[in-house]
Amino acid sequence: MSKTTAAETRATGGRCSSRQVAGVGDAWLPAGDYAGATGNEVTNDHAPEYTRRERIVLAAKLGVALLLVYLLAQFWLLERISGYVEIANCLRYGDLNGMQLLLYGIFVISPLSLAALILALEGRRCIRVLRIGQNPLPGAKVLRKTRYKYGNAARVQPTLLFAVLLVLAGFALWGSFQVEKINRMIPPCSSEQLLELEKSDD
Repeated sequence: MSKTTAAETRATGGRCSSRQVAGVGDAWLPAGDYAGATGNEVTNDHAPEYTRRERIVLAAKLGVALLLVYLLAQFWLLERISGYVEIANCLRYGDLNGMQLLLYGIFVISPLSLAALILALEGRRCIRVLRIGQNPLPGAKVLRKTRYKYGNAARVQPTLLFAVLLVLAGFALWGSFQVEKINRMIPPCSSEQLLELEKSDD
C-alpha cells in the first residue's frame, strides 16, 4: 500500500475512500455504480421509477385503448366477419377468393402484424440495450424498483424479444403452407350462397 493510500485509509478511520473505491472498483463494479459513493456505499444502482401520477396516467391510457379495441371488435368487427365468412368463397380478389384471403389473414398477416407492432414498440430500445449493455437504459423510468443490469445479463431480455420475433416470423411461414393445404378443401360457391350474395348487394 502506498503512503498516500495508507494516509487516506487512516483519515477515513480504516474505510476505503471514494477515490480508492473508484480506483479498484473497475474489477467488480459497473461503470457509474460508484459515482458519488462514500466509503463502501454504492449509489445509483436502481432505475428511476414513475411517480404515482404518471402510473395513473399510463393505466388510464392503456384502459381507454383496450376499451376501444373491445368495443370495435364486439360491435363491428365480429359481426362483419361472421357475415363475410358465409359468402367468402364466392368473392374474388384477383387469384384468391375471400376464404383464402381470410385464411392468409389469420395464419400469415396476424403473426407478422404482431411482430411488427412489437418491433415498433420495443425494437429501438432493445437495440440500444444490446449496443451499450445496460438494462434499463440510462434515464429510462420503470414501474417498479429495478436494479440496473450490465453486460450479458442486460442483453438477455432483448435477445429473448428478438427470438420471439423470429418465432412469429416462422409461424407466419408455416401458416402460409397450411393455407395452401386448406385451400384444397374449400368448397365451390353454392347457389344458396349466390342468392345470399345478391341479397347483400341489394
